[in-house]
Order: sequence, then C-alpha cells, then structure tokens
Amino acid sequence: MWWRHGDCIVIDVVVVTHGQVALARRAVRSVQSGDAEISSITVVNTASNKKNVDALRHELGLDVTVIDQSDNPGYGGAANVGVAGGRAPFILVSNADIWAHKASVDHLLQVLRADPENGCVGPLFLNSDGTVQDSAFAFPGVGQAVFDLLPLPKRFRGSRLNGRLWSRENPRVVDYVLGAFMVMRRQAFESVGGFSVEYWMYAEEVDICRQFQLAGWKVLHVPAALVTHVQAASTRALEAKFIPQLYRSKARWYRRHRTAPVAKCLVALMWVALTVRANLPGSRREAYKEARAALAVE
Repeated sequence: MWWRHGDCIVIDVVVVTHGQVALARRAVRSVQSGDAEISSITVVNTASNKKNVDALRHELGLDVTVIDQSDNPGYGGAANVGVAGGRAPFILVSNADIWAHKASVDHLLQVLRADPENGCVGPLFLNSDGTVQDSAFAFPGVGQAVFDLLPLPKRFRGSRLNGRLWSRENPRVVDYVLGAFMVMRRQAFESVGGFSVEYWMYAEEVDICRQFQLAGWKVLHVPAALVTHVQAASTRALEAKFIPQLYRSKARWYRRHRTAPVAKCLVALMWVALTVRANLPGSRREAYKEARAALAVE
C-alpha cells in the first residue's frame, strides 16, 4: 500500500552512527526540516558505548528510535536493522556525517516516484566548504584499477575516465550513488535482500546498486538535491587502519560481479599498486602491506 499524507509520500529514515551524537542530531534535524512525511526515524549506533546510546536518546527525543548494535555489523548490516523496523514504501539510509539541504529529500522522492522502475536515487554531495564531491559513479573496472596505479592529478581522478558520473543539471541514470545518503523504494530494497553483510565497510553501496541493476531497477543521480557530507568523519583518525578493509571489499566486489578472468586481472592490478605504495616512504606503508595480504582473503 502507498501511504499518503496530503500530497506527501511517507518515508522511513535510518541514520547509522558510530557514537557521533552531535553529527547524528544534525543529520536527523536536517531531514526533519523538509516537507516529506516521515513515518519513522531510527538511529542505529554501532559504537559499543552505553554512554553514547543514552546521549543519543536524550538529544534526539522520543520521536526517534535508537538501536544499539554494539557488535558493529558494519554500515550495511546496521542499515538493514534500521530498515527492518519500518514499513513505509520509501526508505532513506544515511550516514551521520551529513546534513540535507532543505527540500533535498522532496526532490529525491519526486524523481524516485516518477517511474515505477526507479529503485534508488542519490543527491549531489558537497564538501563542507561548498565544493562539489564525487557523488555518482560507473561500476569499477579495468580503467579505475589502472588509474589507481598511477600518480595522476586530482582532476583526472575526479573525471569520467575514472568512472565519475556526477551532473549539475538533470537527473540521470548511473551505475551507483554514494552510500552516505540513499533514498530507495522498500520494494526494491527488499527484492535484493537489502545490503550484503559481506561488506563490513566500503563497497556496500556498489554491491546493492549492482543488485538493483540485475533485478531491473534503475539508480539515478539527482543534482537538484543537495547534501553536505563531511567525508570520513567517523574514520579519519583511523584511516590507515581501514585501508586493508577498503581493498578487501574492492576485491570481493570484483570477484562477485566480474567474470573470473577479469576479476583476476583487476585484483592483480591492485596488488601491483599496493606493492608500489608499500615501498614508498610514508606512515601508511604497513597498512598497504596488510591491504596487499587482504586481497587473498575471501
């Protein structure tokens, strides 16, 4: 059943946080500032800290459900838990380190509803200083793996040659959108079984958007919807620690969604890139060595 309240379509909101009380509060308040009719708001906390949970409940109030996932199932697993508690026909899954500009959720819902085959939409992301952030992408392949090998200027890494597909104009169909803020049809989400818990961190949005595509759903980038994203707010201090997980998830995606010969080639290219980086001066050498070893773990 499609729920309506006036001219609004009802949506469930799920925000995943790792103990970030102030950021989660800001994310929730920004979504509430729009005109979309919100059926439920659920904040899933993955930090094993009762103090954080109590603070979230105090700051967010009784109209927000806070779920403690102290075992930290990862972003996708935590999002699945939050989505399971709702029943509205549309779902917003978000990081805590965002704030949605006014009417952004409304823009996304408008595009999502325009075609029954639209399964997922994502906004144009902005950095904190207002500059544009990579927001929509082509599925990773040989080109991106080669780019990862080379010390190229930033303008090339952010180009279409490296799979960046963001637009500042009309909505467009893309392969995948950034997982920090995704609006989906519940029907589409449930048809692919939600986020795969095989991706504890990184690539979960690449995987689910590929699953959407395989199931016949379209994924769109909507540049009229603006969301500011504080990149890696929860992991910046531990960024080097998570490098092995990044490459493990990349290798897993290649092995799941590319033919065996292509996946083998792509993983080999990553192995070469990591070997080069592990032998360069810098504080991340050990992390790159661990990431290279992680490529063999499956």
